[in-house]
Amino acid sequence: MEKQYYIGLDVHKLNTVYAVKDWNGQTVTTGKIATDYEDLKSVLERYLDKCKISLEASTSYYKLYQDFKQNGYSISVANTIKLRRLIGKDDIVDAIRLADMDRLGNLPTSYIPEKNVQSLRNMISLYHRFVQNRTKLKNQIHANLDRNGIKISVRTPFSKKWLVGLQEQLANVDSIELRYLFETEQDMSKRVDGLKIELIGYAKREFKRELELVTSITGIGELLGSYILAEVLPITRFESKKKLNRYAGVIPVTNKSDGKIYATYLPKTASRKLLRYALVEAANAAIKQKGRLQEYFKKKKKGRKYGQAIMCVARTISDLVYAVLTKNKPYEK
Repeated sequence: MEKQYYIGLDVHKLNTVYAVKDWNGQTVTTGKIATDYEDLKSVLERYLDKCKISLEASTSYYKLYQDFKQNGYSISVANTIKLRRLIGKDDIVDAIRLADMDRLGNLPTSYIPEKNVQSLRNMISLYHRFVQNRTKLKNQIHANLDRNGIKISVRTPFSKKWLVGLQEQLANVDSIELRYLFETEQDMSKRVDGLKIELIGYAKREFKRELELVTSITGIGELLGSYILAEVLPITRFESKKKLNRYAGVIPVTNKSDGKIYATYLPKTASRKLLRYALVEAANAAIKQKGRLQEYFKKKKKGRKYGQAIMCVARTISDLVYAVLTKNKPYEK
């Protein structure tokens, strides 16, 4: 075996616990230092010429990972979900076991996106949180109107006419809470709209061809296309469309034991919940347009609940995403 060192890093926001093992599995050193590349390099320098580094993902790992990677070091990020099934929670023990698992070749790793994909993911995540916060504000405004018996005689809430009606009510009603909720919602709406333009622009610049391919699929516009690309690129990391479907959580999982099937169900969570969200939204849009996906939905709707039929369409859209990206050909409607 090549005589190299195996370094495990348990990364936290302020501090990182490290452990170094040699090729024979002997612990060489352990310690704690600030979560900073230069600081870690200074204490680990003697082992870095021939080493493999493994770290546990956290909210603070990405910059440290990039710093080591860009300086030519072999570094892997552990799959936290799988890891927690295998080891407990003790920082020193975690770091030692990370190094040992890497040494023995059984470290469960996570895919770490390239910088442009990670940037798109960050924008999508921020945009999605903004939209959720705006929805909460809208619900609070509705609740406030109901509590105060205020009626606005426009059918569509938050349409231009409805907002004019709300402003008229604000002029006549002494409600500080309602005024602040309205002003905050309007400010949040501007931020949502601005961020949407920026993230779509970024997707067009960085992933022009890929965005053209996925938006050729019925139901997928530029926004949902950006959501999807942020989660699936590069498509080559999925061996098959089934692997992508499993990752997105749009196909059932089965519990089996001793050859018997005990349950088949759609998982409540997925590896990438925003991917499943985008596929379901695309499915809801697709069935409103004439075409094969609408006909497929009608067929699946017979004898099924709406949500079950929609998930069938979402799975089909996932298949189409895999097809257009792997074949580099747009969807033929």
